[in-house]
Amino acid sequence: MFPFRLVSNLMVNNFRLLLIVLSLGLLSACSTLTTEPKVTEQPSKSDSDEGQVTEEANPANSLLAFEGKDPMADIQINPEIKKSYSQVAQLNQNKKYTQALTVLDRIKSQYPQLSGPDYQRARIFLQQQQLDKALEAIDLSLKNNQRNYYSLNLKGIILREQGKFTEAKQVYLKAIEIYPPYPNSHLNLGVLADIYLRDSALALIKYQQYQALTNGTDKKVTNWIIEIERRIKAGG
Repeated sequence: MFPFRLVSNLMVNNFRLLLIVLSLGLLSACSTLTTEPKVTEQPSKSDSDEGQVTEEANPANSLLAFEGKDPMADIQINPEIKKSYSQVAQLNQNKKYTQALTVLDRIKSQYPQLSGPDYQRARIFLQQQQLDKALEAIDLSLKNNQRNYYSLNLKGIILREQGKFTEAKQVYLKAIEIYPPYPNSHLNLGVLADIYLRDSALALIKYQQYQALTNGTDKKVTNWIIEIERRIKAGG
């Protein structure tokens, strides 16, 4: 069994880009033509409750029984915007970031109520490691739709890259609170807990939940779970 420090370094080096890709939600789910879906706001938690994780005996299975509504499910897709997002994706693939940002700025000026353009802008800035600009853009996205759990998940990654690990944890927890079945928030919180917070118990729960939500198809995460279980048994 590899020492924890070596495993952590390998995970950081080999999967950093993977996690950024995994964080990206469907483009259609992050944009809306005229209105965002209407949802009843849940009561705010007290400061003393922030960051507390309460899990059942089988935490992974509890997510599979979730009966709530996806707050992003009712968003309407404008064909013009959909075409523009496809153009942005192609430009990103070719690393033509300036041109991609120009397209997104045009969408933003035409549809200022959308959360999607700023979400996409944040992705581009993150790819370029312009973290301050990425954070500013994702906050604008969340200003338009504070229940956009795709944007919250991406904000968690940006904060992690800035070394703001405690803040990143809170954001991931908020994304999970809004829509528990979204697997990538669990995965990214697991990585944060595993590598940066050194919280093996939380990491194990989140990796297990991610696997439950994705039918256990990610063999890398399966190996991470095995390693953490060994570490916990060894008292690490």
